[in-house]
Amino acid sequence: MTTIDPAIDALDLAILGELAADGRASFAELGRRVALSRPAVADRVRRLEAAGVIQGYGVHLDLARLGLGLRAHVSLRPRHRSGAGPDRIRARLLAVGNVLSCVHVTGRNCYELTIAVRDAQHLEAVIERLSELGDTTTGVVLSEPIHPRDANIGDWLA
Repeated sequence: MTTIDPAIDALDLAILGELAADGRASFAELGRRVALSRPAVADRVRRLEAAGVIQGYGVHLDLARLGLGLRAHVSLRPRHRSGAGPDRIRARLLAVGNVLSCVHVTGRNCYELTIAVRDAQHLEAVIERLSELGDTTTGVVLSEPIHPRDANIGDWLA
């Protein structure tokens, strides 16, 4: 079982929750939200970065505005187990393109992918390329009631 590092306290969790919700918040703004001074927040954030708790900051893109308005989840079961480890699959999936994420899981299907495409015809073309790697099962995303950026991680850990 994984446990929280005892060096991480309630204020760290509050800062992490705020950063998860708004990674561009200034140290002054974070301090206002968690009732700490700007220097105290800066020290805590730097410590969390150095410890590897904060692994980076990112941008949330509107894929539809980039012409990739259709997303799908694809389960992939590679046909050939020999030489089809995660590193080799990764390289082959990157070559296919349009893969937003891939996780290696237990069960019948070894890999769960999220892909972004322009439309149904583009989806068909990407699935055809993925099918060269193995058997696929595809589900089109209709909506996303909870997005990872909606998660209040600070509350989960409190």
